[in-house]
Amino acid sequence: MQRVAVVLFAILLAGCQSATGALTDEKAETRPSVPTLSGGELQDLIVGKSLRYSHYGAVSTFFADRRYAYRDYEVRDGGTYSITGDTVCIMFEDGGRRCDRYARIGSDYYRIEEGGRQTKVDGVGPA
Repeated sequence: MQRVAVVLFAILLAGCQSATGALTDEKAETRPSVPTLSGGELQDLIVGKSLRYSHYGAVSTFFADRRYAYRDYEVRDGGTYSITGDTVCIMFEDGGRRCDRYARIGSDYYRIEEGGRQTKVDGVGPA
């Protein structure tokens, strides 16, 4: 019993130490726990397409000329996008930036945001 308590304490202590690492201005990159689309698969899914998500009626449109448009029930936004490896980065007109990954889980596609939030793609159509 004492050995189990020591092991649990060590695990708890290790978790606390990893959570108190040095603070930096850069966001820690969160890698998805599922394989993400890259290269041709990612381009085939998004370039020249509008993706409708299961969240707030959101639609992202990735035009073939690298323009980007976003809309949901409350917001309309735009900018440009670029694809590198398994990541698509969006540069918004207001100067903001966000990078996402996409994954296929079974027959469904998901957008995986930098913080790890996964949103199901409900439909894909032409831009």
